[in-house]
Amino acid sequence: MKKFLLYTILAFSLALSAGCKNKDSIITVDDVENNTVLVKNDGTVQAATVEIFDKNYYNMDELENFINKQITKYNQANGQDSIVIEALTLKDGNVVMVLNYSALEHYTAFNEVEAAFTTTADAKNSGMDLPDVYVSASDGAFTSPDVALNNDKYNILVLHEKTDVIVDGSIKYFTNGTLLSKSKLQTSSDDPSVIVYKP
Repeated sequence: MKKFLLYTILAFSLALSAGCKNKDSIITVDDVENNTVLVKNDGTVQAATVEIFDKNYYNMDELENFINKQITKYNQANGQDSIVIEALTLKDGNVVMVLNYSALEHYTAFNEVEAAFTTTADAKNSGMDLPDVYVSASDGAFTSPDVALNNDKYNILVLHEKTDVIVDGSIKYFTNGTLLSKSKLQTSSDDPSVIVYKP
């Protein structure tokens, strides 16, 4: 009986620790080296901006005041907590800012970039303008939309911006970028990058 109880407790502990490892992705100041955008499956966005901050006349307090004013102005027009500052700090001669956005639309409006987030099924049904050729994340081979968009349960992220992009899942196909890991892509230009991924 004692062994059974011990094994049950151990199994439960392992299940809990496995659950902790699968917690939601987040961006932290320590993790980022480049501009980075994390798009989560619940529609929220985290974005890190990394800028050189090496002049004597740069003032961190003035920068923080300016950013707070811009965010307050935006939130007053679009709803409280549309944008929230997660972090603003100096790191290795750079200023690193991490912002939380309650929706992708707030990220695109505030940063004046184009982006779209949908499922493969909705993208096909809406007649969304998508590329004719994709790169397979598994082997780097080129493939057609029929293959890349075949699974209706996959998500599609389209982003017109040069940045590192993290998705809340596993990238299956992409265009206009360099695959950095199973969930991270570095876009190569301001031309649209399309990421098809399994949530």
